[in-house]
Amino acid sequence: MKKWVLAFFIALIVLLPLRFSSFEVNADNMLFGANDVTLYAIADSYVNASSPDTNYGLENNLQLSTTLDSACAYMMFNLSSIPSDATIISADLEVYLSDIAGYTGSIGAHYCSNDDWTELGITWNSKPAYLVTATSTVYYGMFVFYGYDTWNVTIDVRNALGKGKLTEVLVDSRTSSSASFVSREGASKPKLYVRYTTQPIFTVNLESVQDTGITNDLGLITIASEPEGALFYSFTLPDDMDVVAGSFQATFSGGYMFMRWETSGGVTVSDANAATTTVTVSGNGTLRAVGNVKRLEYTYDREYSIGHAGFYELEKAGGMAAVRFTPLFSGQLFMARFYIYGVSSYASNTVKIHVMDENRQDIVPPLEQTPTSKGWLDVDLSPYGITVNDGTDFYVGMEWMTDYNPYLGGDDTWTLSDRSWSVNGTDWEESTALTIRAVVGTLCYHSIVEGGKAFQIMTESNSTLSDFQFMGENKKILFNVTGITGTSGFCNITIPNQLLGGPYNVKFDGQTVTATSSDDGTNTMLHLTYAHSVHSIEIEGTTVIPEFPSAIMLPLFAFTTLITAIAAYWHTQRNSH
Repeated sequence: MKKWVLAFFIALIVLLPLRFSSFEVNADNMLFGANDVTLYAIADSYVNASSPDTNYGLENNLQLSTTLDSACAYMMFNLSSIPSDATIISADLEVYLSDIAGYTGSIGAHYCSNDDWTELGITWNSKPAYLVTATSTVYYGMFVFYGYDTWNVTIDVRNALGKGKLTEVLVDSRTSSSASFVSREGASKPKLYVRYTTQPIFTVNLESVQDTGITNDLGLITIASEPEGALFYSFTLPDDMDVVAGSFQATFSGGYMFMRWETSGGVTVSDANAATTTVTVSGNGTLRAVGNVKRLEYTYDREYSIGHAGFYELEKAGGMAAVRFTPLFSGQLFMARFYIYGVSSYASNTVKIHVMDENRQDIVPPLEQTPTSKGWLDVDLSPYGITVNDGTDFYVGMEWMTDYNPYLGGDDTWTLSDRSWSVNGTDWEESTALTIRAVVGTLCYHSIVEGGKAFQIMTESNSTLSDFQFMGENKKILFNVTGITGTSGFCNITIPNQLLGGPYNVKFDGQTVTATSSDDGTNTMLHLTYAHSVHSIEIEGTTVIPEFPSAIMLPLFAFTTLITAIAAYWHTQRNSH
């Protein structure tokens, strides 16, 4: 099936109503500490008005019809394995569609309170009555995919739990139509997936806040059932999480640079200063991440729902996916992040990364990048000195150079977003939410490898830094700072002492200046202030890794000289013979 056809199918399905039901508990958020059980039908049959006294309990298929010969299907499930005092969080009826014909419309799951019927005894004339209004419906459009379809029957299971049995009836409400579902005699049996708990359920308010209180609710909080667990859910803040009492793993990501957790009510954490910690819930309460905007990750996607985002034109060579960002603070664009959903093993995965201004014009020439595996592709933009301003949009995009390689991640719920765009030439169209992120701030990390070791020099500035260099052979750090003329600028630089030791000689535009400094024994922090313009900064140290201590330099020199002399002597002796 061609990609554009598949894309049309998916878009059509999304735009059509799928099901209708009510919830007493926020089942989407009720993920952790619950019990899951899958129940298979203990009896099923269809009944047919054209043969009102015929039983079809041993048939491999359940037939539905809305012609003159009407037919509907009955299914019974045993609920006795679920404690009678349990809270039913969610319940889904799943039945395998094997054939369908007729007009577009819905097939509904209807609740039946009478469980006295038997698989080999039920007929059209003896069938028990069911509720006229469907508990849940599935809509069937022009294009249908065969497989398990799902009806949300949470309310019905709650009503039937005390009796120990549940009967559901599938009824086709379309006009002059028919459908066939696999019965329990077939390979793909009807099943009921139930999530429940016998423990208390509490609501946790999930929030984040800047340490100054200026802005609220940036970033994501991800709750996992266990470290590296397969069950996790990322909440876009603020949000409420309904959860069974217990302990879970919480991680703050994106948004602010994390500082600490704050809790209230029946919520506690094992380590308030770690971005990933264990949270224990014993009652209603609040879990709040506190951070600052020295380094801010802007994200408009929901990480828990990442799927493959591409439509036909989006990932063809020359096509581009882009996200529009609106900074809350002025700063430097440090990084662009792309979630790669898959890479090719037989074709090129090289793409072009675009950084564009509010008019969608490239700020810097496109950068070629080649992802090698599934996961986040982080593109370092700090060397380019790109300044973004409060409230002024900019765009980050990925352009494909080879058809469909690599795959880009996106919101698997297929919702359109005015932040995400697909680009074909000059034609920009809204796209599903794409997993493209941007990191902006004043705090930047510069990775240095020297003497076989990795170090990080950290700078914090309200200026744009560019041309950052570490020159080990000269024991120097060089970079430029740029800002709007007439404003005040500052730059703090933290230098690992093992990498470049002091005392330091600091030059500003070639002139030696005095910088405020402090030393914690591991790093030296230098602080500079200046009037904004374009300036060059040079920091010259006294020692540099892997420089040898002076105490061993003389013996080492003597040993090297001796070895050289011996080698020269033997060379001379050999030549003389």
